[in-house]
Amino acid sequence: YAKPVGVVCAITPSTNPGATPVNKAMMALKGRNAIVIAASPAGLKTTQRTVDYMRAELKKVGLPEDLVQIVPPPASKDMTQALMEAADLVVATGSQDNVRRAYSSGTPAIGVGTGNVPVIIDETADLNEAAQKICASKIFDNATSCSSENSVVILDAVYDHAIAALERAGGYMAAPMEKERIQRRLWPDGKLSRHLIARDADVLARAFGLPVTAEQRKFFMVEETGVGRNFPFSGEKLALVLAVYRARDFDAAIARVNEIIAHQGRGHSCGLHTKELARARKLAEQVDVVRVLINQAHTFGNGGAFDNGLNFTLSMGCGTWGGNSISENLNYKHFINITHLVTPIREDKPSEEELFGAYWDKYGR
Repeated sequence: YAKPVGVVCAITPSTNPGATPVNKAMMALKGRNAIVIAASPAGLKTTQRTVDYMRAELKKVGLPEDLVQIVPPPASKDMTQALMEAADLVVATGSQDNVRRAYSSGTPAIGVGTGNVPVIIDETADLNEAAQKICASKIFDNATSCSSENSVVILDAVYDHAIAALERAGGYMAAPMEKERIQRRLWPDGKLSRHLIARDADVLARAFGLPVTAEQRKFFMVEETGVGRNFPFSGEKLALVLAVYRARDFDAAIARVNEIIAHQGRGHSCGLHTKELARARKLAEQVDVVRVLINQAHTFGNGGAFDNGLNFTLSMGCGTWGGNSISENLNYKHFINITHLVTPIREDKPSEEELFGAYWDKYGR
């Protein structure tokens, strides 16, 4: 018997202030819960209007508007903390500081992890199809999705052809001096610029000092060789900038993916464009992520699609790798309690031989 958890505190990010509140409200309401949204101050206006729309729809169908509410401005950490402590369940999407606060609130909590998706293109892939999917995924919501491709690892055998395909799909490959300028402006003082994330490509081209022709492109590529704090392109960028790596073979590509994820994005996801299912299985075996997408536009497939079977969501559980309590897509099942009615059934008790026979045959009694 499915039963409500009660009042849900939903912490939502500034990078997705419209869709994430709707997604969480849908799942909460499906479980017959009420939800109170604690919006990021930077996205408050958008989230407030989104909540107004949802409340209007609830009223239209004769349901209480207050099933969906928002913490009124001015938002503060103290107010969010009080809400987390008073709620029956906390669901946190956004910064890892918010996730940690949710887990330490004393209320049952579900947090989701940081994205930083690396995708491999191998020598068997349909390069034009892969490039088109990567482009479509990268430019969606100006690369603010946690499932947006942040790095592409291309095997040497097809590197030049894959770059050409990505350029045909709308990418602009930055020259070395342009790469340095992009880095300085995207990470002034070593921190990701709030003024350049989620911006249109033409705005970025001008900010980066790129040629006028670059303003007509859809996203920007930089060739990278390193991973870690000293190589900021190896992390999540929340902007239309894609790091590109070379790998001598598939094993080297997997090693690079593991480096990238160890730096940022533990447990989240990675992808592969290939025609070899054996390689897909090998990648899934050797990389500690919850989702490995094959031949898909990552942003659109990672949150569930009608052709891949994942639950539809905008919040990605990353398992213990990412400091999360769930290793699947957040969905309505996380917003309900289950009562199990247990009645006696006919006993089906295995014999000792059935339980231990194989062991005894191999090692003796």
